[in-house]
This record gives sequence, structure tokens and C-alpha cells, in this order.
Amino acid sequence: MQNNTLNEVTVFTVGGTETALAPVRGRAVRLPNALQTALADRYPEPIARLLGEAMIIGALVVQSLKFDGRLVVQCHGTNEGAVSLLMADCTTQGHIRGYARYDEDTLQSILLDNRNPGADALLGGGTFSMTIDQGSDMDLYQGLAAVEGKRLSDCAEHFFKTSDQIPTMMRLAVGQDIEDGGSIWAGGGMMIQRIAEDDARGETGDVYQTATALMSTVTDAELIDPDLPMETLLYRLFNEEGVHVLDTSSVSADCRCSRERLLNTLESFDAAAIADMADADGNIRAKCEFCDVEFVFPVKDVETA
Repeated sequence: MQNNTLNEVTVFTVGGTETALAPVRGRAVRLPNALQTALADRYPEPIARLLGEAMIIGALVVQSLKFDGRLVVQCHGTNEGAVSLLMADCTTQGHIRGYARYDEDTLQSILLDNRNPGADALLGGGTFSMTIDQGSDMDLYQGLAAVEGKRLSDCAEHFFKTSDQIPTMMRLAVGQDIEDGGSIWAGGGMMIQRIAEDDARGETGDVYQTATALMSTVTDAELIDPDLPMETLLYRLFNEEGVHVLDTSSVSADCRCSRERLLNTLESFDAAAIADMADADGNIRAKCEFCDVEFVFPVKDVETA
């Protein structure tokens, strides 16, 4: 696993003299090498870029949860797109992982007409969802929205507008940096949301509109650049309105799959089912779709139910 020291989410507010009463809240994330750990060389460039956007959305949004849990960002595509499933799994502890299922032939057909297809083309429409998991003793919460726009940030903004009814602006950037003769995936993102006005806070619309205008000037290079401190970028964008950094937290590309968990699952099957799963060498093979790690279980070591 690579060093993820610089991979972090920054929580901030814009406007107001007191941070508790600020009219705009925001989060920014930069992943100079966590995306490389998660994506590596597993996917074609357009698929990797789209999955990277989903993971950045998850890293941004999960930090708004007030409890220990996880957020799953999913896109289900249609038969007109190359990607049938896109999933980013993010925990409040800052662990992220992602998986994409796609059809290579359909992807090549799309690339013949568009060398840089966006989310709408790669997914062919479909649904965008966010699912909040508060643990085994709590019900899941899921919101849905249609896949719209070239970038997943368009889908996320549409989601917050239609599902949570929170005015939201989001910018995402995913690219490949050249390093030591090779290329590595890196990314960054930023989102701001208008906080509902109340007697203590007052009107919040004007500050939010100004903040969106300022944030629209941020470039992909600024979002990704590991040599540009996030606090410096936030000050560059919002200093006239007043920007306050509240907190930072680390992010890492970590998969939660485990041999023990898979073995426990296998041991819930009867002997006949175990025999059907085994290959000619008498082993059961299981590969994690998130990290590509393969686990091999000799049938003789599996205690059947």
C-alpha cells in the first residue's frame, strides 16, 4: 500500500463572522495517490476516470455523516452504455474502495464516436444513488436520481436537488500524473452547500450564489495539484467572503475483504454445494471485485454446515 499521508478531506465554511452560523459549508478532498492504489491498471482510462469521480464523491459526502458508518455511491447503467455498475464504498474512518463492471465491446464502440465519453455516454443513462449504512442494527437510507450530465458531479448535484433538496455545487477532477517515467492516477474535488436560513443565521442565498461563482473558477489542475495546499486554494477562492477551515481527516484506499470472512461464508454451505464450487485441483477460488485479491481455499480445509 502506498503512503497516503497527503490524502485528506478538508471541512470548511464560507461567509459569516461565526463558523457555527456560516451560510455555506463545504468539503474539499485531494487524493494524490489513494486513487492509484484503488485503480492501478485495472480499468481502461475512461472507466478508471469515471470510477475515480465516484470515489471522490464518496470521500466528500461521507464526511458529513454524524455517526460511524459508510456511504455507498452507485450508478446502474442501461444497455446503451458500457458500464452496467459503478460502485464506491466509503467509510467515515476515511477508507475508500471502488469497483466497475463494464462491457469491453460496447466501450470500444462508444470510443469510436467519442474519444472522451462522459458519465452519460458511458452509463447510457440509468440511476445514480447514495446509500447510507449506519450499521447492522439500523435501516439503510437510500436516495435515487437520474444519471444526467457528462460528469458524475452533475449527477450528484441533481441528487441533492431532488432527493435532499439542498442547493449544492460540486467540482471533480481525475487525471494521470507523470512520475518516474510512468503515470499514476490522482484526483481532487470540492463541494459547497447552502445552509438553510434561520433567525440566527439570517439570509444565506446571496453568499451561496457568490460562493458558487467563485468556485466555478477553480481548475482541474488546482484540484489535483499535490503541491498546492488545500488551505491556500480555499483562501484563493473565497477569502473575500471569509473562509474558515474547521477540520481535516485522512483518506486511504483500503479494502475490507478478508480471508476469514469468506471462509465463514463458505462454511455456511453444505458439502454438495462446496464440491460444486471446487475446481479440478480441489480448491475454491474467490476474487474480491474491489481489490482483485484472489483467495484460495482447499476444500479439505472448509468445514461444511
